[in-house]
Amino acid sequence: MNAKAKGTRFERQVKKVFEEAGFEVVRSAASLGKADLFVEGLGSVQCKVRKKLSIYGLFEGADILAVKADKKEPLIVVPLKTFIKLIGGNCDS
Repeated sequence: MNAKAKGTRFERQVKKVFEEAGFEVVRSAASLGKADLFVEGLGSVQCKVRKKLSIYGLFEGADILAVKADKKEPLIVVPLKTFIKLIGGNCDS
């Protein structure tokens, strides 16, 4: 599968999870800015899928990961379904 098709499939997967949790979501396809999705009430979501991401090894049993690169703003990383639950959405699993 080529990278574009893989990315599109992932965007649709993320969109579906948000919609099943009760959020309105628009796939922007660059029409709403650089982000891939716009989730009503939350904002823009950039979706990236890669063969290998080293960030998974950083969780080490934690539910939430805080990361920061030099001279950049700190980020909070959580699994998508954990995020949905944290913001009060409905997530079955």
